[in-house]
Amino acid sequence: MPQKQENSAADPQQVHPLVETAGAIGGEPDQYAGKREATRFAAGVQLDVTTNLLTPSCAWPVIMHNASDGGFAFWSKKQLRIGSEIWVREFTADNSEDWLPACVTHCTVGIKGYLVGAAFTAPPDGTDP
Repeated sequence: MPQKQENSAADPQQVHPLVETAGAIGGEPDQYAGKREATRFAAGVQLDVTTNLLTPSCAWPVIMHNASDGGFAFWSKKQLRIGSEIWVREFTADNSEDWLPACVTHCTVGIKGYLVGAAFTAPPDGTDP
């Protein structure tokens, strides 16, 4: 399994379509200039998340809470540890979307399960998720 790479950002060309989807389905833009560098969109897009790319049974469905070019948050029935490596992709019936690497930045319990926040990261050199 790929190892976490510190201080790296995911390829913007891979991340941006996920953010565009959130905006296109009517997600409300939230630009909080004091804290965020990019516009964040709140939208309930269905996503797949996994903790292990090599084991298909490790993936589970989640609902996006919001997304920006730097990261995203989602509602999950599973609790995740801060610092955990995860991969996310937009749900499709044929599983054709690429997995995007991310690192969990927060996880809090809420009425819909766990609200998990994650920052997009870059895959280690020589790997392709």
